[in-house]
Amino acid sequence: SHFKPECFYAKSATSNKQRRRLRPHAVPTVFTFRPQPKERPSADARRDVAAVRVLDAAQRKRVPKPKPGESEAEFALRIQLESERKRNRELEMEVERQKNEITLLKSQLFRYANIKDDATQLEFLTGLTPEIWTSVWTILKPDDGIQSRKTAIREREGRKVALGAGRKSELSLEDELMLTLVRLRLGRLEGELGYMFRVDIGTVSRIIHKWLSFMYLRFGMIPMWPKWEEVERSMPEVFRRKYPNTFIIIDATELRVEKPSSLSQQSQ
Repeated sequence: SHFKPECFYAKSATSNKQRRRLRPHAVPTVFTFRPQPKERPSADARRDVAAVRVLDAAQRKRVPKPKPGESEAEFALRIQLESERKRNRELEMEVERQKNEITLLKSQLFRYANIKDDATQLEFLTGLTPEIWTSVWTILKPDDGIQSRKTAIREREGRKVALGAGRKSELSLEDELMLTLVRLRLGRLEGELGYMFRVDIGTVSRIIHKWLSFMYLRFGMIPMWPKWEEVERSMPEVFRRKYPNTFIIIDATELRVEKPSSLSQQSQ
């Protein structure tokens, strides 16, 4: 029965009935429940607990103890030295990890060092093959070595251009030259070049202006016009007949530039 004895009316002495009568509003309160099985922890939780126990046991085994004949001061000093050595090893590992990360990040940057061995990509971006790049660099490189940050000044027509002077650039000289050539070759906008080389647009503008001026001065020193005798000797026969006075044929490339809408300002 699910009812307690007080939930029933008491039997009368004169009643022969075996069935008991429930009192009004009686509520069943007696139940027999099976014991619920204890929920088993997950496999991950059991592994974590086991790992913690193993670690605790290992740490208890490694608890340093004074050596025979070692004083408390010597013991404390030895423990401190071991702790410092462990910390130094951890720092060395962290430094090595960060060096590897920096090397990986540098290899992903848009830099000359990362594409110089890719002849196809270098020629597409700059219009120069690796051999021509080497020749151009040999002509453009100032004396005394820019890498030492010494001032290299070239004067022509009263103008001065200094490469390597002033604040150190975020880009190497090869990167700056490649940036300038990409601008000339592909006509990329300065904002786009800044994003490619990870520098601000002001730096891009200064680099292009500096290198264009420097190339003008350096290339201007190279004699580009041959003698008339050489031109006449190498002139094709068809030109000799129809255009005997032809000295040179100039091919030009048009680059779009920003300009003011006012014609008077364009003429200034």
